[in-house]
Amino acid sequence: MSIESAFVAISRLASGSETTYNLDPTLFPDGGLRPGELIEISGESNCGKSLLCHELIARIILPTNCGGLELGAVLIDCESSYSKATLLNIMEKHILNQAEPTLARTLDDPRQLERIQQAALKRLHLIFCYSLEQFEFSLLALPSLFVKHPEVTFVLIDSIATFYWTKCTAKNLIRQDTYQRAHCKTLSRLACKWKKVVLLTKPTHFASRQGSWRDFETTGSIAVGLLDAGGGSTQSSVSGYLPSSIGTPAVSSLIDHRIELCEMDNPSPSRPATGASADVDDQRFNAFVTMGDKRQYVRFYLIDKFGFNWLEA
Repeated sequence: MSIESAFVAISRLASGSETTYNLDPTLFPDGGLRPGELIEISGESNCGKSLLCHELIARIILPTNCGGLELGAVLIDCESSYSKATLLNIMEKHILNQAEPTLARTLDDPRQLERIQQAALKRLHLIFCYSLEQFEFSLLALPSLFVKHPEVTFVLIDSIATFYWTKCTAKNLIRQDTYQRAHCKTLSRLACKWKKVVLLTKPTHFASRQGSWRDFETTGSIAVGLLDAGGGSTQSSVSGYLPSSIGTPAVSSLIDHRIELCEMDNPSPSRPATGASADVDDQRFNAFVTMGDKRQYVRFYLIDKFGFNWLEA
């Protein structure tokens, strides 16, 4: 068992609740995230959940003179979604767009850009999980990592739902909300004790009210008849900009911020905030953001080779 050093203990206790991290004003317009908070990112496939994790990691680990926080992050990758090439492209975007004037004049040298990227990557700690056992052990090992690397401030998990069907078997049925609540409780305690910010991803319908019918869906022999217990259709749809992943009360009480990513059915013309030209055929998405105080926002974005391209409303 690792023993917390006096330096780490003092630093941890000194960082009060007033501390905020202005990670992304587009998604968190209330001044940023606070130590101990739990953020949920949900969405269907191909809406950019893993890509958004890369975006946020870039902002966390890049130096302050490039618009970053210059802090450490750990990514627990359960989906084999991490792409170094994608992260480098996103970092390049932020460096070129947000570098301070003094630094920007040196970026004509490609080696300078590479040096900034490589220095930032040293602040990222990767944990790859291929089984439920590895995932749960990784959570138990996080305090040791925090002691060894006190600069680590953010923990990202992609995705909390990956190993659900390992836990839920014919002999051990477990509801999705029960599974998520157990892990969220662990993560919430961890975030509060160590003053970290934890972000997790999940599919839209996992452990949500509209998706509760999926709890025991399987192509095998697990209680398929339960799907018909509530009557009605087993299909859900997203209409307009309203969120569809409203969690059950027990899980909702543990989440401080929610971001639901959705594909837009009827995109309206907008101009990219970054100044890049948008093709009319580009697929548009929206991010429905629910803050801890229940305020709600809608943000719009495209996805390109440099990651998220936020659009003006």
